[in-house]
Amino acid sequence: MKLDWSPEIERAIYKDWAKYYSRRRRENYAMHYYDKAFTLAPEDFMTLYYRSQCHRKIGKTNAALADCKKAQKIVQRSLPENYPINLEICDAIYELNQFENFKAEVHNNTRLFSSNKSKSFEDRLIVVDGNIEDTLGDGLSPFILENEKLINHMREVINDEMKVDERPLWKILKEQDKCDILSVPEIEEKLLSPREMARKRRAFNLCNQVYLDRSWADVVFLKNLRTNPTVLMEQCKNSDTFLGTLTVKQYEVIKRFLKMMHARSPMYFMRYKKYTNKALLDKFREALLNRVQYQTRRNMNSVLRTIRRLRTEQNLTKLSKYVEDVMGEYVVLKTNRIMPWKFEFLNEVYNTLALALAEQYHIPTNFRENDKNALLNLLHLDTDKLKDIPEFVFGDRSTYQSAIILDSGMTRSRRQILRLENRMTFARYSIEKCYLLHQIASIHLESNHYDECYFIARKAIEETKNCNSIIWSFLSTILIAKANASLNKSERVKEDLKWALQIAKTLDSNDLTEFVEMCISCNEPNICSKASSLPVSKRGSRASSLPSGFQVKI
Repeated sequence: MKLDWSPEIERAIYKDWAKYYSRRRRENYAMHYYDKAFTLAPEDFMTLYYRSQCHRKIGKTNAALADCKKAQKIVQRSLPENYPINLEICDAIYELNQFENFKAEVHNNTRLFSSNKSKSFEDRLIVVDGNIEDTLGDGLSPFILENEKLINHMREVINDEMKVDERPLWKILKEQDKCDILSVPEIEEKLLSPREMARKRRAFNLCNQVYLDRSWADVVFLKNLRTNPTVLMEQCKNSDTFLGTLTVKQYEVIKRFLKMMHARSPMYFMRYKKYTNKALLDKFREALLNRVQYQTRRNMNSVLRTIRRLRTEQNLTKLSKYVEDVMGEYVVLKTNRIMPWKFEFLNEVYNTLALALAEQYHIPTNFRENDKNALLNLLHLDTDKLKDIPEFVFGDRSTYQSAIILDSGMTRSRRQILRLENRMTFARYSIEKCYLLHQIASIHLESNHYDECYFIARKAIEETKNCNSIIWSFLSTILIAKANASLNKSERVKEDLKWALQIAKTLDSNDLTEFVEMCISCNEPNICSKASSLPVSKRGSRASSLPSGFQVKI
């Protein structure tokens, strides 16, 4: 309701309401009424003073400092100095982590004021001297000596970022052998290794634990809450935007206060204060690393026992999933200091998995060579799976519904391939690359992407030459044979099986040799049926094109 009050009374009412909401920690309403009060009286420096305090409560220190300086300019027209405003300016500069400027400002104010007013500035001077001592004191030298290489690297990175190249964009890109025809240059995504991402998560949690004690779990919860689909539901039109803005805003406030605390008492000083004796610290770290190493060894022995048990049970689905989980989420994060036998462990795991995959290729007891789909059954291919691309009919609802079902399966396979490709980027050993390429090719085969399967399996065979892994070469060759058999390319299947037979003989495995020979014999009727289905003229031309010594029975 608009009442016929004077601007002075209305401004006092707005200020009272703003103070009330500020005490209730509802800063948005408080800022709204402070703005209305300042609009009615632009020369009221106390309104700016109170609004500055409200800004500081929510971590907007730059806005608080701007309001204080405006208030100071208004005050200087009538009074030489004002104690509360000067004190507020000093506190704002301190919260901006500008300790040198804060110390200079406090020294100036100690000369302006006397008695109790001067005592407040002297107390702040003691605090800032302690902060500077913590930052540049005895804890800094050990930190610089320990991280000298990293500090030099970061200095070079900062210097490169500060350099401004005034040349045209096309000249810069020409020197870098890049294309300059795009209006918006493509930004390359920087991929972080799994170990680097784990290190960042650990450093984030450690910082929160040092400065927030037991409340660090709440900060992690708030961080994850910003992208939680249960909280930010698109169906809730009114609350979705409000909750998204609220969580982001509150997390930013916490981050600002954490930076303030870190600037006043850095992490390296907290560590130095906790462990002043370096010899004792090194002894403690060595003991901790040894405990972690021993526990890791026990875990690895347990993993090997589980893998061997699953191989004995011939549970290939569970075995493949278990190996992927262990190697992709646990072993990849271990350093050579924690796991000095890492290469030997990788060889043991991947070779055991390869042997388990190879053991599935055997001749069944009731197998009939003359069956129609004998080769497909022998290679464990699903004969009922549709090979043709579904025909999409415009306006047919069932067509689009089946497309949605297929697309969900394709999305799952894409996620799996993307995960394996990310691991491939940071894989160091060739045998691990062989495993990853084989898994990618298998997923392509299950998704009926036969050309991609053929291409990736070829890359896996080339990679096996670097580690001399014959078993993975055999498995990749069988994948190529499966892809060609699914496409009913009998001639190519014959060539692939001949190469697989040579590899099986190199492995000196009678079971694999018999299996491949049986596959070759099952594939021969397919070749003969194709030849018999050709016209007589084509058969004669095909027979004449064969080398001497070959006879074709028609």
